Amino acid sequence: MNLNKTVRVQISAAMFMALTSVCLCTYSQSYSSPYDRLNITPAAETTFLAKAQVKEEIPEETSAADEPAPFVPSLSSFNLAFLYGEGDSQEKSLGAEAAEALSRKDSDWLASIYQLANKSPEQAASSLGMPSAPLKGLSFNKIDIAFYDEKGKVISPQSNIQEIMAMANTYFYYTAPEDYDAFLSYAFKLWESSHSFQYSISDVYDCGGALEGKPAAPQAVQPATPAQAETAAVSESSASVEIAAENTETPNDTQKAKETEPAKEIGPGIALREAAAAASEAETEAPAETEAPLPSACPGHVDLHVKAVIAGLSDPKKGLFALDAVGNEPKEEGPWQGWTEENKTYASDLAKQDWAECYGLTLSPSFITNPLSYDEINNYMSRLPENLSEDRKKLIQYALSSVGRVPYYWGGKPSSAGYEKNYFGSLVSPDEKGRSMKGLDCSGWISWVYWSAISKRLSCESTGGLISCGTSIQRNDLQPGDIILKTGDDAHVVMFLCWESDGNMTVIHESSALVNNVTVSTMDANWPYCRKLID
Repeated sequence: MNLNKTVRVQISAAMFMALTSVCLCTYSQSYSSPYDRLNITPAAETTFLAKAQVKEEIPEETSAADEPAPFVPSLSSFNLAFLYGEGDSQEKSLGAEAAEALSRKDSDWLASIYQLANKSPEQAASSLGMPSAPLKGLSFNKIDIAFYDEKGKVISPQSNIQEIMAMANTYFYYTAPEDYDAFLSYAFKLWESSHSFQYSISDVYDCGGALEGKPAAPQAVQPATPAQAETAAVSESSASVEIAAENTETPNDTQKAKETEPAKEIGPGIALREAAAAASEAETEAPAETEAPLPSACPGHVDLHVKAVIAGLSDPKKGLFALDAVGNEPKEEGPWQGWTEENKTYASDLAKQDWAECYGLTLSPSFITNPLSYDEINNYMSRLPENLSEDRKKLIQYALSSVGRVPYYWGGKPSSAGYEKNYFGSLVSPDEKGRSMKGLDCSGWISWVYWSAISKRLSCESTGGLISCGTSIQRNDLQPGDIILKTGDDAHVVMFLCWESDGNMTVIHESSALVNNVTVSTMDANWPYCRKLID
């Protein structure tokens, strides 16, 4: 059958398209797209990814990397610096708490010494449990306070807290390194055994020598070491005050004048001498046919001598190692073998470390800065006008005696009169300049001196507030005990002492710029406010 040309072309095209469709269908079934292939991962990679997925699923707070390392006690590190009490923040460790508690004992101990020195002889005798009648109406002339180490060497007043805590760290490494209460109890016992003070009072004398007919005051006896001193009388601050044997010798009048200075060795307490017996001996030795001496205008003086001992680690036979009743107690069981040479070395090496750098504990070894001697205070007092009131003299005497004994602390104000209950020198949170010893600022010191010396509590204790206290006076009318102030960013207040020949003035003040303590300075102090707080 003959088909026309057009029909044949259409049939050929249809067959070609059908054949093409079959080929395409077959190829499409054999083609594998990259998106259809299985993602097969090597075993090593599978393990890594599984760990990564698990790590992402673990909450961040339970991650092993964030968990604190377990505490491991050490003989070469202060362990309590890394431990914190239950509920305590991470800002203050148990080691810091122990240091503060021990520094309070330092402060109380010094306060009891300085407080006694600021009493009258009669008050001092009464507080120490000795007969006060022979000292009635007398005053202390010379007050000598000296500090010694366990070897008998004169030292500046210093704290042995770091040495005590180093010993406690070594001891409790073997027993209970995390027992804070036991640590503190042990440290307190070490502190108490390593601190003592000893008193002696001179014979009574007037401004020109010994007083006729006056009973002699108690004298010093031979000293004892802190370990030997056993208290048999009242003690104001855990310091041992021993009642010594009575001295039966009575010096004659010419000898008395030479015995106003202390013996080279000051005894462990005040030797009690019965006033009646002393008076009886004095009458027995007096010549029968002599006229009674003219009464002296001076009521009489006595001298007070204080020897304070602070034991450290420098002497293994007399220092802290020997005084440790707990650590030296033999133990049949347990790892502690006493203060062997090895254990002494561990404690000594730890005590020598820089604890501020290693543990963030600033333990100042010295809490007193260059206090004035009796002679220096007497020299300043001799420059006061003869007609100066007794209150002003007391004020200046007290201010001078506080030099070097009250640390500067920004914003520090007194809690009470005197040294007790103020805890000067104890460790507290640092002020704006990083000072960490409790003390007073310049205006707080002014208020404290008035309160302590003459029982006058000022109505204001800030520098700005003192401007309104008392009466305004002219600069040329300043008298010892008056104050000079300036306000502003560098506000300050000082107590006037005397004029110098060059027109400057000598003042007493609590200084933050010079020694961070009370000091005596010569300055112009041409400031706008001069105030008289007493007549």
